[in-house]
Amino acid sequence: MAKESIMLAERWALPAQQERSRATRARILSAAERVFAEKGYDGARLSDIAAAAGCSVGTMYFRFKDKDALFFAIAESFAADGRARLEGLFSGKLRGNPAEIVEEFVRGTAANFRAHKGLFRAIVERGMEHPQAMNVIFHLREELAEALERTLRGRLGRPRNLRQSVRMMTQMVYGFLLTGVLNKRAPTPIAQKRTIDELAAAMIAYLEARTK
Repeated sequence: MAKESIMLAERWALPAQQERSRATRARILSAAERVFAEKGYDGARLSDIAAAAGCSVGTMYFRFKDKDALFFAIAESFAADGRARLEGLFSGKLRGNPAEIVEEFVRGTAANFRAHKGLFRAIVERGMEHPQAMNVIFHLREELAEALERTLRGRLGRPRNLRQSVRMMTQMVYGFLLTGVLNKRAPTPIAQKRTIDELAAAMIAYLEARTK
Protein backbone atom coordinates (compact mmCIF):
# COMPACT_ATOMS: atom_id res chain seq x y z
CA MET A 1 0.00 0.00 0.00
CA ALA A 2 1.33 3.45 -0.95
CA LYS A 3 2.81 5.67 1.76
CA GLU A 4 0.17 8.37 1.16
CA SER A 5 -2.57 5.78 1.55
CA ILE A 6 -1.17 4.75 4.91
CA MET A 7 -0.97 8.37 6.09
CA LEU A 8 -4.59 9.08 5.10
CA ALA A 9 -5.76 5.87 6.73
CA GLU A 10 -4.32 7.09 10.03
CA ARG A 11 -7.29 9.46 10.32
CA TRP A 12 -9.37 6.41 11.14
CA ALA A 13 -6.86 4.21 12.94
CA LEU A 14 -4.70 4.13 16.04
CA PRO A 15 -1.34 5.70 15.04
CA ALA A 16 1.30 3.06 14.34
CA GLN A 17 4.81 4.04 15.39
CA GLN A 18 6.76 0.84 14.84
CA GLU A 19 7.43 -0.83 11.52
CA ARG A 20 5.71 -4.02 12.66
CA SER A 21 2.59 -2.09 13.65
CA ARG A 22 2.51 -0.28 10.32
CA ALA A 23 2.88 -3.58 8.47
CA THR A 24 -0.01 -5.08 10.47
CA ARG A 25 -2.24 -2.10 9.71
CA ALA A 26 -1.39 -2.26 6.00
CA ARG A 27 -2.21 -5.96 5.98
CA ILE A 28 -5.57 -5.30 7.65
CA LEU A 29 -6.43 -2.56 5.16
CA SER A 30 -5.53 -4.77 2.22
CA ALA A 31 -7.57 -7.68 3.59
CA ALA A 32 -10.50 -5.38 4.38
CA GLU A 33 -10.61 -4.10 0.83
CA ARG A 34 -10.73 -7.65 -0.53
CA VAL A 35 -13.51 -8.70 1.86
CA PHE A 36 -15.60 -5.54 1.35
CA ALA A 37 -15.18 -5.98 -2.42
CA GLU A 38 -16.30 -9.60 -2.27
CA LYS A 39 -19.14 -9.35 0.25
CA GLY A 40 -20.17 -5.70 0.26
CA TYR A 41 -20.32 -3.58 3.38
CA ASP A 42 -23.24 -5.31 5.07
CA GLY A 43 -22.01 -8.81 4.26
CA ALA A 44 -18.46 -8.26 5.48
CA ARG A 45 -17.78 -9.25 9.09
CA LEU A 46 -14.77 -8.17 11.10
CA SER A 47 -14.04 -11.83 11.77
CA ASP A 48 -13.82 -12.41 7.99
CA ILE A 49 -11.40 -9.50 7.63
CA ALA A 50 -9.30 -10.67 10.59
CA ALA A 51 -9.04 -14.15 9.08
CA ALA A 52 -8.02 -12.71 5.69
CA ALA A 53 -5.41 -10.51 7.39
CA GLY A 54 -4.07 -13.35 9.56
CA CYS A 55 -4.76 -11.58 12.84
CA SER A 56 -7.27 -11.69 15.70
CA VAL A 57 -10.47 -9.69 15.91
CA GLY A 58 -9.00 -8.09 19.02
CA THR A 59 -6.11 -6.79 16.94
CA MET A 60 -8.64 -5.28 14.55
CA TYR A 61 -10.47 -3.46 17.34
CA PHE A 62 -7.17 -2.30 18.81
CA ARG A 63 -6.37 -0.47 15.57
CA PHE A 64 -9.84 0.53 14.32
CA LYS A 65 -12.71 1.37 16.65
CA ASP A 66 -15.37 -0.21 14.41
CA LYS A 67 -16.21 -1.40 10.91
CA ASP A 68 -17.09 2.10 9.74
CA ALA A 69 -13.65 3.41 10.70
CA LEU A 70 -12.01 0.58 8.79
CA PHE A 71 -14.22 1.15 5.77
CA PHE A 72 -13.52 4.88 5.67
CA ALA A 73 -9.79 4.16 5.98
CA ILE A 74 -9.77 2.06 2.82
CA ALA A 75 -12.00 4.59 1.03
CA GLU A 76 -9.30 7.18 1.76
CA SER A 77 -6.72 4.72 0.45
CA PHE A 78 -8.68 4.45 -2.81
CA ALA A 79 -8.46 8.22 -3.25
CA ALA A 80 -4.75 8.24 -2.46
CA ASP A 81 -4.16 5.55 -5.08
CA GLY A 82 -6.02 7.66 -7.62
CA ARG A 83 -3.72 10.60 -6.91
CA ALA A 84 -0.65 8.37 -7.15
CA ARG A 85 -1.72 7.02 -10.54
CA LEU A 86 -2.07 10.59 -11.84
CA GLU A 87 0.84 12.11 -9.93
CA GLY A 88 2.06 13.94 -13.02
CA LEU A 89 -1.30 15.65 -13.42
CA PHE A 90 -1.54 16.68 -9.77
CA SER A 91 2.07 17.90 -9.64
CA GLY A 92 1.78 19.90 -12.85
CA LYS A 93 4.60 17.89 -14.43
CA LEU A 94 2.49 16.08 -17.02
CA ARG A 95 3.87 16.78 -20.49
CA GLY A 96 2.28 16.60 -23.91
CA ASN A 97 -0.42 18.29 -25.95
CA PRO A 98 -4.03 18.61 -24.72
CA ALA A 99 -5.10 15.35 -26.37
CA GLU A 100 -2.29 13.44 -24.67
CA ILE A 101 -3.14 15.00 -21.30
CA VAL A 102 -6.80 14.02 -21.60
CA GLU A 103 -5.79 10.51 -22.65
CA GLU A 104 -3.53 10.18 -19.59
CA PHE A 105 -6.34 11.40 -17.35
CA VAL A 106 -8.78 8.84 -18.77
CA ARG A 107 -6.31 5.95 -18.59
CA GLY A 108 -5.18 6.74 -15.05
CA THR A 109 -8.74 7.13 -13.79
CA ALA A 110 -9.82 3.90 -15.50
CA ALA A 111 -6.88 2.04 -13.98
CA ASN A 112 -7.93 3.19 -10.50
CA PHE A 113 -11.52 2.05 -11.06
CA ARG A 114 -10.36 -1.34 -12.32
CA ALA A 115 -7.95 -1.84 -9.44
CA HIS A 116 -10.67 -1.11 -6.86
CA LYS A 117 -13.88 -2.07 -8.65
CA GLY A 118 -15.17 -4.31 -5.86
CA LEU A 119 -14.43 -1.67 -3.27
CA PHE A 120 -16.13 0.91 -5.46
CA ARG A 121 -19.31 -1.15 -5.42
CA ALA A 122 -19.08 -1.31 -1.64
CA ILE A 123 -18.51 2.46 -1.38
CA VAL A 124 -21.59 3.15 -3.49
CA GLU A 125 -23.63 0.69 -1.42
CA ARG A 126 -22.51 2.25 1.88
CA GLY A 127 -22.59 5.80 0.55
CA MET A 128 -26.37 5.84 0.41
CA GLU A 129 -26.47 5.48 4.18
CA HIS A 130 -23.22 7.23 5.10
CA PRO A 131 -22.42 10.02 2.60
CA GLN A 132 -18.88 10.32 3.97
CA ALA A 133 -17.87 7.31 1.88
CA MET A 134 -19.28 8.80 -1.34
CA ASN A 135 -17.77 12.17 -0.47
CA VAL A 136 -14.32 10.60 -0.80
CA ILE A 137 -15.12 9.83 -4.43
CA PHE A 138 -16.68 13.22 -5.16
CA HIS A 139 -13.78 15.06 -3.54
CA LEU A 140 -11.25 13.14 -5.63
CA ARG A 141 -13.26 13.90 -8.77
CA GLU A 142 -13.19 17.61 -7.97
CA GLU A 143 -9.45 17.48 -7.29
CA LEU A 144 -8.94 15.79 -10.65
CA ALA A 145 -11.05 18.39 -12.43
CA GLU A 146 -9.06 21.24 -10.89
CA ALA A 147 -5.71 19.62 -11.73
CA LEU A 148 -6.85 18.85 -15.27
CA GLU A 149 -8.11 22.40 -15.78
CA ARG A 150 -4.82 23.90 -14.56
CA THR A 151 -2.79 21.65 -16.83
CA LEU A 152 -4.94 22.23 -19.91
CA ARG A 153 -5.08 25.98 -19.33
CA GLY A 154 -1.31 26.05 -19.65
CA ARG A 155 -1.64 24.51 -23.13
CA LEU A 156 -4.85 26.12 -24.36
CA GLY A 157 -4.61 29.62 -22.93
CA ARG A 158 -7.91 30.96 -21.66
CA PRO A 159 -10.83 29.52 -23.61
CA ARG A 160 -14.02 30.95 -22.16
CA ASN A 161 -15.71 27.65 -21.35
CA LEU A 162 -12.74 25.53 -20.20
CA ARG A 163 -13.79 25.22 -16.56
CA GLN A 164 -17.29 23.99 -17.37
CA SER A 165 -16.00 21.73 -20.15
CA VAL A 166 -13.46 20.05 -17.87
CA ARG A 167 -16.03 19.41 -15.17
CA MET A 168 -18.47 17.97 -17.68
CA MET A 169 -15.71 15.77 -19.09
CA THR A 170 -14.64 14.57 -15.63
CA GLN A 171 -18.23 13.77 -14.70
CA MET A 172 -18.78 11.88 -17.95
CA VAL A 173 -15.67 9.76 -17.39
CA TYR A 174 -16.67 8.98 -13.81
CA GLY A 175 -20.23 8.14 -14.87
CA PHE A 176 -19.07 5.84 -17.64
CA LEU A 177 -16.57 4.02 -15.43
CA LEU A 178 -18.99 3.76 -12.52
CA THR A 179 -21.56 2.15 -14.81
CA GLY A 180 -18.91 -0.31 -15.95
CA VAL A 181 -18.12 -1.18 -12.33
CA LEU A 182 -21.72 -1.61 -11.19
CA ASN A 183 -23.12 -3.30 -14.28
CA LYS A 184 -21.44 -6.65 -14.95
CA ARG A 185 -23.34 -6.85 -18.26
CA ALA A 186 -22.24 -3.46 -19.53
CA PRO A 187 -21.78 -3.67 -23.34
CA THR A 188 -18.45 -1.84 -23.07
CA PRO A 189 -16.37 -3.59 -20.35
CA ILE A 190 -13.90 -1.18 -18.77
CA ALA A 191 -11.33 -3.98 -18.52
CA GLN A 192 -10.94 -3.90 -22.31
CA LYS A 193 -8.27 -1.60 -23.75
CA ARG A 194 -10.49 -0.80 -26.72
CA THR A 195 -13.20 0.54 -24.40
CA ILE A 196 -10.80 2.94 -22.69
CA ASP A 197 -9.29 3.97 -26.03
CA GLU A 198 -12.78 4.86 -27.29
CA LEU A 199 -13.60 6.73 -24.08
CA ALA A 200 -10.39 8.76 -24.34
CA ALA A 201 -11.08 9.53 -28.01
CA ALA A 202 -14.62 10.71 -27.18
CA MET A 203 -13.34 13.00 -24.42
CA ILE A 204 -10.63 14.44 -26.67
CA ALA A 205 -13.23 15.16 -29.39
CA TYR A 206 -15.51 16.79 -26.81
CA LEU A 207 -12.74 19.04 -25.51
CA GLU A 208 -11.65 20.04 -29.02
CA ALA A 209 -15.22 20.93 -29.98
CA ARG A 210 -15.76 22.96 -26.82
CA THR A 211 -12.52 24.94 -26.91
CA LYS A 212 -12.37 26.00 -30.56
